[in-house]
Amino acid sequence: MARYGRKTVARWIQEDYRSHPVRFICEIVGMISNLLASLVLMLYSPHPPMFVAYIFFLVASVLLMGAAYSRKSVGFTLMYLLYLGIDLIGFIRTF
Repeated sequence: MARYGRKTVARWIQEDYRSHPVRFICEIVGMISNLLASLVLMLYSPHPPMFVAYIFFLVASVLLMGAAYSRKSVGFTLMYLLYLGIDLIGFIRTF
């Protein structure tokens, strides 16, 4: 059963890439950007360089919001729009 599940997931990922390669790449880069921001926060805690972290968060929010919009996902589009607003305010406050 597990092998069938892995094949199904692998096929689903391949189909998603083939049908919308730009969106797929945006989602991957957005997720990596969020992970990098989290790593910056972790590695430099308790005083992380928020300017750098916010740049990664902003890039991720824009890319993932565009991907969510492309998928016609109202919930995720609104969520990433809110994240974008929150991250923009935080980024501006770093100056």
